[in-house]
Amino acid sequence: MVSDGLITIQWNEGTMGEWTSLFARVPRSTLPQCFAYAQAMGRTHGHVPRLGVISREGEPIGLVQILERRLLKIFRQRQMHRGPLWLDGVEPDLETLEATFRQLRRACPDNPLNRASLLPELAARPETEDMLRRCGFRRFGPGYRTVWLDLTRNEETLRASLARDWRQRLKGAEKAGHLIDLDWEAKNLPWLMKQEHEQAVAKQFRPMTGPLAVRIRNALVKNDGVLIAAALNGKDPVASGLFYRHGTSATYQIGWANEAGRKTGAMRLVLWRAALALKERGVKWLDLGGINLETAPGVTEFKLGTGGQAIETAGLYR
Repeated sequence: MVSDGLITIQWNEGTMGEWTSLFARVPRSTLPQCFAYAQAMGRTHGHVPRLGVISREGEPIGLVQILERRLLKIFRQRQMHRGPLWLDGVEPDLETLEATFRQLRRACPDNPLNRASLLPELAARPETEDMLRRCGFRRFGPGYRTVWLDLTRNEETLRASLARDWRQRLKGAEKAGHLIDLDWEAKNLPWLMKQEHEQAVAKQFRPMTGPLAVRIRNALVKNDGVLIAAALNGKDPVASGLFYRHGTSATYQIGWANEAGRKTGAMRLVLWRAALALKERGVKWLDLGGINLETAPGVTEFKLGTGGQAIETAGLYR
């Protein structure tokens, strides 16, 4: 049994340079755990980050970021979404995980004056859920489902891994003659957020807010951390995607296509070319974002068709 004493979480110690260096050692980092996301959430919703380095017997093994917000000077809200993250891709054994989450329970109490929301980046399996219950967490929502695309493979292997229909439609989009614009400053983000809002209304889903998207862009843009890829018919965009880079990973945040783009499969070309461009700049894993066969079957099939790895996390806990 690993005792809590052997596992420590040091909060808000060290420098941002040290945090960034450790974050770069996480092969599959997540957007809500990167500091740029915390900065944007602070400016948009008033959250304050707590950055934690998880160590075992003094040696760092992981990172975790908690966002806190005070309401009415009495209540506190804390959220820890899609973490902790483990250095070098080595998830510790169940006993170490339990010692870590017992400390996270103390850092994120849930009572009448404190509300906690944790979406652990842990695979959905019975032993994980049992461990979280032993640590005092109560499940109140589903886990997160996404698809991870491994960009460490060469272009030929990536293309061969595409589903047959996906690959055929990509060929069709390439033959359609669309120009691809890669905007590493996301200058057209306000325009894309307008399209996102309109398609959210039409398809009845909850979009990312424009201010939050812009503030994440502003926090990431200096380090090649944001990309808008667009397929153009002449000068007119027919499909576009927003990608955020964090560490050696990136997240496919928004995808949009008009009727002309849907007919030619332009969104496949946008995702394909963006993935290759991110790969060239050192991105190793691309998080394709949420999937749900019940509420968004088309989007889910589109993302699964890339040949990526589908995962589901343990659930949303308080």
